[in-house]
Amino acid sequence: MFGNNVQSYDFKVELAKCFNNLGTVYLAQHRPSGQHVAIKKFLIEDLKNEDGHIQDEAKHLREFDHPNILSLHISFVHQFELYFVLPLMCYGSCRDTMINYFETGFQETILLCILRDVVQGLEYLHRKGYIHRSIRASHIFLNESRAVLGGLRVCTSFLGEGKRVQNLHELPPHSTKSLNWLAPEVLAQNLQGYTEKSDIYSLAIAVCELGNGLEPFYSFSTTLMLTEKMRGYLPQLLDASTIPSEDVLAQAMEAASGDATSARQIYATRHFSEELHKFTEQCLERDPKDRPSAVALLSHPVFKLVKHTNIQEQFAIHCIQTVDFNSIKENDITLCDDFGRLAMDTSGGFEWEFDDS
Repeated sequence: MFGNNVQSYDFKVELAKCFNNLGTVYLAQHRPSGQHVAIKKFLIEDLKNEDGHIQDEAKHLREFDHPNILSLHISFVHQFELYFVLPLMCYGSCRDTMINYFETGFQETILLCILRDVVQGLEYLHRKGYIHRSIRASHIFLNESRAVLGGLRVCTSFLGEGKRVQNLHELPPHSTKSLNWLAPEVLAQNLQGYTEKSDIYSLAIAVCELGNGLEPFYSFSTTLMLTEKMRGYLPQLLDASTIPSEDVLAQAMEAASGDATSARQIYATRHFSEELHKFTEQCLERDPKDRPSAVALLSHPVFKLVKHTNIQEQFAIHCIQTVDFNSIKENDITLCDDFGRLAMDTSGGFEWEFDDS
């Protein structure tokens, strides 16, 4: 349905920069169908040595076909520019949604609906022979009905010449922003290497991020974070049973520019289920062999808690709605500086900020 004629797309507003500021993300409308899309645009001469990573991302987006994995409508070159036309994730990423609505993390029901979708997408990737290597809230996108796993730029295969590669060893490219989420065995860079079980650890860090409003190790130096992971330190979901001391929380919230007192009050009065705590603990096991596989997680008891609901229902309960994209006019594109974060809520409180990758 989507063609390679750039004139077929009405570019409405610049949403953000991407790929280390080498590309720009736009909200656009496909004129023939009237459907809104997200378009990444790159000036080819700016890519230089990064063109291989761009090609890898396009390859992965085309190759994967799963409702919980980000897809690609079409990519094409016009003059000296490269375009990726992608489905529009109307709520942005989970990180965006937390900033706008859930500063201290998602309520458990919403978190579990998101987690269920992510595990399904992750199981598909592992079954296809791939490791994601960059699971975090900013790479989990939300549309009207489901969570979709993106951030496929550093996704890699553990199959070689038709056979499984026992272990990988290289640190993912562009991994600086993902260090807090990476498994200990990935960071160790030793002869033992890592497998797809490293994604399970990253998933657990993302669960803590989704539940707490900020990722574990936020206030740690890189050296301290690495040391603590090697020692087997287990991050936790923060609720009445796990709330840290006021001094510890204040230090973390100061690094995140948050209000420690009000956050602690919220954490201290809520309760995550025992099933969710156990899910997180199992995925954070120091030894990868002790972590469950993605396929095993699909039948984890925690998902019985959301058997009869979904993201769409939960967002409706919280009165979270998308903007009328038709109300954004073409001349709004001149306001790109103001729309680096896109207001999308009828109350004017919604911000949308894309991640660099």
